[in-house]
Amino acid sequence: MTDLIILGLDGATWDLVDELIEAGRLPNIESLRKQGVDGTLESTFPPITGPAWLSMATGMNPGKTGVFYFQNRTDPDSFEFKTLGSDAFQGKAIWDILNSRGHSVGIFNYPMFYPPYDIDGFAVSGLGSPEDDTITYPSSLKSELDEVSDEYVVKVPYADPKYSNRPEALLEDLLEIVEKREAAIEYLLDSKNPDVFTGVISATDWVQHYFWRYHDEEHILHDPTDPRNDIDAIGQVWERVDQTVGRVAEIAKDEDAQLLIISDHGFGPVNDTFHSNTWLKDAGFTFESDNSFFQRIMTKYFPHLRRIGEPIVSAIPELNNIATSLGKKIRGCPGDAIDWDRSVAFAPQQNLTCGMLYMLSEDENDINSVLNSLKSLEESEPTVESIDVYRPDELYHGPKIELAPDILFTINEFGCAVDPRAVSDSRTFSEGPPMAARSGGHRRNGIYLFNGPQSTKGDGDNAKLIDIAPTVLWALGEPIPQEMDGNVLKSTFHDSFRSNQSERYEPLSSMVNTSESHQRKDSEAAQERLEDLGYL
Repeated sequence: MTDLIILGLDGATWDLVDELIEAGRLPNIESLRKQGVDGTLESTFPPITGPAWLSMATGMNPGKTGVFYFQNRTDPDSFEFKTLGSDAFQGKAIWDILNSRGHSVGIFNYPMFYPPYDIDGFAVSGLGSPEDDTITYPSSLKSELDEVSDEYVVKVPYADPKYSNRPEALLEDLLEIVEKREAAIEYLLDSKNPDVFTGVISATDWVQHYFWRYHDEEHILHDPTDPRNDIDAIGQVWERVDQTVGRVAEIAKDEDAQLLIISDHGFGPVNDTFHSNTWLKDAGFTFESDNSFFQRIMTKYFPHLRRIGEPIVSAIPELNNIATSLGKKIRGCPGDAIDWDRSVAFAPQQNLTCGMLYMLSEDENDINSVLNSLKSLEESEPTVESIDVYRPDELYHGPKIELAPDILFTINEFGCAVDPRAVSDSRTFSEGPPMAARSGGHRRNGIYLFNGPQSTKGDGDNAKLIDIAPTVLWALGEPIPQEMDGNVLKSTFHDSFRSNQSERYEPLSSMVNTSESHQRKDSEAAQERLEDLGYL
């Protein structure tokens, strides 16, 4: 019998969910909300899928996991980046702890959980995984998923040029993948019957990235005369996801299981873009190497080639693989042309959500100069309504904080993207998102909705993503690792249940074996898959 189900809806935000509930389009989520307890769930910083879902599973902040994006350093003295994989989870995630305490577990479509490792139960890797038989444990499970879902697929690469100006085709694929997810979830819960199930639906994130400008009349790219506004892709995908939520809720009710619906981060519009490496060069913090002329030419004209090529690939999708391969060969990475001896700081191609700068100088005067120059943008640039600048110790704590970027910042509360990629001119700011497929972007406030025999009802307290893991362990009567940073959300459970639960803490090392880890061996291929999704 399944005791607890965690269903992740990637990128869910009450701002949008409330709007759709009021329109009568999400009857299942509305019903669960009336019968349960809900609130805001604060994500990690930055609020990005990779570090966020890892912190959910481990209850630890990025200063302990060492994961700040999809690609991270393992050595503070190196600028080589390793793609996040399942070794970051192993021995620390709630499913490992639950296994060690005698609970069987099911992990489904979990982002960056690749390769899956041996557990008591089953595991299916999610975002960042290849489309092959290596994504499941046991390996035979992949063929079962293919059968029940009519060929299982890992992702819909919404940022791929083949979807440029083809929103109808993207919507069709998104609706299809939600249908496949529902078929797989229902099969796994019914046939495998894990004690605890954790699954993620990513289509909610992907549809919001691509279609936000069509949904949001205030978005800078919104054209009220564009007939594509009538597609209503965000509403359609959420309606289909609501059906899946309803089916999962039925299973939870039949099993008398606790249902936890959560998101890894929230969402909102992206109306402007800050070109971080252009700014670093203009401010005298980054210098190009003397032998980088050819690299500069490739970098300068690659954006033009991309704009020319995307409509062609959109019209002839068969050319997509050729165009992608060619683009990877000729485009430039900012680090390729840097004069490492003269430069003070640089921004690697890590993300488009917030700013991440790495210092090449340890001189405090240089660090303060970069910090103060960033903060001054609020006064000197009309685009900047607000800028929040942080050093790592203001956001994180733990033994791996030294692996974090040296400076992190957001502009207009994530409403202005920060793009480290090269541009074809000298603009520091540009109007609109960094790419048309990312008109929506991440925010820190996600959602939680608890429903079940032990849940209370009404408005819950504000919570954090790192609170989920200790709350799950406490609710199942298990001890909590001392290393977890989150708090138990006791107020989400009714009084009679709380009075029978005890809050106990033990060292993680005494609960699970942390010696073995499964390293991923497909870092370059994983990077390409993340690029298809607009994350790199």
